Amino acid sequence: MKKFLALLLALTMALALVACGGGDDVASDTTADSGDDAAASTGEFEEMTWKFACSATETSPWVDGAKEFARIVGEKTGGAITVQYYPADQLTAGNQTDGIQALMDGTTELSMHSNLIWSSFDQRFNVVSLPFLFSSTEEADAALDGAGGEALGEILESTYNVHLLGIAENGFRHITNSKHAIASKADMNGLKMRVAGSQLLNRSYELWGADYTNANWSEVFTALQTGTYDGQENPLPTADAASIQEVQSYLTYWTGAYDCLFFCMNAELYNSLSPELQAIVDEAGQAACEYERELNRSQDQEIMDKWAEAGVEITELTPEAAAEFAEASAPVYDEFADELTPELIEAFTSVTQADAGTTEPAA
Repeated sequence: MKKFLALLLALTMALALVACGGGDDVASDTTADSGDDAAASTGEFEEMTWKFACSATETSPWVDGAKEFARIVGEKTGGAITVQYYPADQLTAGNQTDGIQALMDGTTELSMHSNLIWSSFDQRFNVVSLPFLFSSTEEADAALDGAGGEALGEILESTYNVHLLGIAENGFRHITNSKHAIASKADMNGLKMRVAGSQLLNRSYELWGADYTNANWSEVFTALQTGTYDGQENPLPTADAASIQEVQSYLTYWTGAYDCLFFCMNAELYNSLSPELQAIVDEAGQAACEYERELNRSQDQEIMDKWAEAGVEITELTPEAAAEFAEASAPVYDEFADELTPELIEAFTSVTQADAGTTEPAA
């Protein structure tokens, strides 16, 4: 009996060892299959979630540009990268400069902010918004995609702990107000205008005769609604996304001031990425900025038609009126020459001077 039990025990142990060996083979195959599936779903990239912040509202082309970036990066990494969107600088209680600081600190990974807001950190970024610098979006593209944009990108990357993915567009900043049509410089006199926080833009509006003030964009609708300000200045897609036409009766469409958007990633994050992933985000950043520019420009006429139907009176400046405004604000070029640097001004004005005589509409 003992011999039988010993034999039975030995047989049981042998079968158990065979079963364990078979289990190891199955586990190995399963791991390999999971690895292949993971490569297919994530492209062998680490899964990450990046926060994107911007000043404009959720329905703006700014956010659409970020979503295009996320789509491209998601496709090329097999879904490893997820982007969360925080429009209207939600993460910094609507404060735009704090939104940029959060990017530099790494609190947010991605941001799209105007050169005018960046100018609170460095006056040189104001160069894009010199009065009547560009007469068309084509001139703006030539400068920003050329030596001018390269110079600004070098400033961003060497000084502010960010990596420039691309330059998108906020666009020509058109004027709205609730008092009367602005068809000449005299019509601007005394209007209480909310102006983006830029010393150069402030000075331009001062020379144009307005009583300017600065405020975060998230506060502007209510201030216009209550009459704290008579008007504001912004590209049409940005203004329309904030429903500005509901509290403004007059629009002046012009090329008096332009601003761009720096689409940036925190530099420490960018430098931590593999060369392959860096190439993907750079390519996606450029494509997203091109997409955002096209989208932004395509909306102007549609928005003007919609606003006109809503009762907004639209004025396009005559060449004579535009020349009057341009002459009034010409001192800005000399007054800010030291802050902007002659070299940087030359990088932008050389493009516009080469295209002097261009009369193509801005949108």
